[in-house]
Amino acid sequence: MEDNWLPMPRYKLRRDLVKRILDRESLSGKTCLEFGYGSGDMLLLYAWLGLDAFGFDISGLAFENARLRIEKHPALKGKIRLAQDKTDIYARRYDYIMAFEVLEHIEDDLSCIKEWWNILNEHGKLLISVPAHRSKWGGNDAVAGHYRRYERAGMSNLLMNGGFKIQHFWNYAYPLSILLDVFLQRTGLEGSEQGLTKEELSKQSGIKRKRSLLNRLVSSDFFLAPFLVLQRCFLEKDLSSAFLVVAEKMP
Repeated sequence: MEDNWLPMPRYKLRRDLVKRILDRESLSGKTCLEFGYGSGDMLLLYAWLGLDAFGFDISGLAFENARLRIEKHPALKGKIRLAQDKTDIYARRYDYIMAFEVLEHIEDDLSCIKEWWNILNEHGKLLISVPAHRSKWGGNDAVAGHYRRYERAGMSNLLMNGGFKIQHFWNYAYPLSILLDVFLQRTGLEGSEQGLTKEELSKQSGIKRKRSLLNRLVSSDFFLAPFLVLQRCFLEKDLSSAFLVVAEKMP
């Protein structure tokens, strides 16, 4: 099966921050669950850092891509498990739940947050990213199957109403996000998929990426190196179009 996934700039900028967060945690013997794992690349990161990683995705294509990618790392055998049935997921409890670019695809987001609260261990943590600012809604949101974008206040209230205490609330990817937003809106309008439901659009979101010369260039480590550093200077500013939040489960 052909794997068309390409790690795009915003993904790499977010991955760098998530790794920095987890590097500060004591992970030995702990478990995590990622909803919407897409390519499965983040599951590899969790396992290399010492977590027992579980993954669930509604996309069959994501499952096959992730399974093949994980099989290339025999040293991690037994450290990563992909679930295809929600029953398997909710039969366990986890120390961390990861959901990056997932919540905006779910119509009833509060019910989802409460479900995640239920399967976290005491003082477990939720790491989540969502698209920021309603004013930035555009063609790419529609093509990706989004229900909404979030404002800081609304996202904070959602998590608190779901039983979480926020530890970090970052606006990441700035200043590269200025260029990324223009690029995404252009490709969103060009890639409009007629007749597909939000669920069908969501299943292919984050998996299908054109491996064009431009995409490969802006995703290269050489191009992104300065932006990985620069974004840390603006995490507390609402200048970018993406939020990354770490929240702890409250009793």
